[in-house]
Amino acid sequence: MTTTYFSGQKVRAGEFGDLIDQDSVLPLGIIARGNRTTSSTTTTTEVGVERLDDIPVYAGRSYKIWTSPLNLDSSVANDVVLAAVRYTTDGSTPSTSSTVLSAIQERCDDATNGPVLPFCCDYSPAADQLLSVLLSVGRVSGTGSVSIIGSATRPINLNVEDMGPDPGDTGVDI
Repeated sequence: MTTTYFSGQKVRAGEFGDLIDQDSVLPLGIIARGNRTTSSTTTTTEVGVERLDDIPVYAGRSYKIWTSPLNLDSSVANDVVLAAVRYTTDGSTPSTSSTVLSAIQERCDDATNGPVLPFCCDYSPAADQLLSVLLSVGRVSGTGSVSIIGSATRPINLNVEDMGPDPGDTGVDI
């Protein structure tokens, strides 16, 4: 059903909701989010930190996966810590062996004050699917135990945001 709106006409909430769906020319905003208020498990390999399951995503739309600034930590100075977003699209639960969508890594200069880094990547599905994402932390090199620090005042947030229609790759490789 198509509705025509005229200048000055008020749109009711139910009608507006009907306009905002996977075919919308507008961004839908944050469509899934997780909030962790505790630090991750410490590890010498890689462990999951926060997971979002079965998020409907659609071909022709662009999605941003982002976190709050991540406080990477190691018990030993000069260890390299990795934060990764891994994903699945087949309905299975993502794990530390799932495909990496994107990752950041940084050397922890000292064992008491690790770096705080933002994380952001894009995802543009070729077909409609259910996206599940896992934020993980791991040690790339060194000898310490690593984690992502989280608390009530510095939560670990994981977000999936609908950015609207995907224009495709319009860049020029130089």
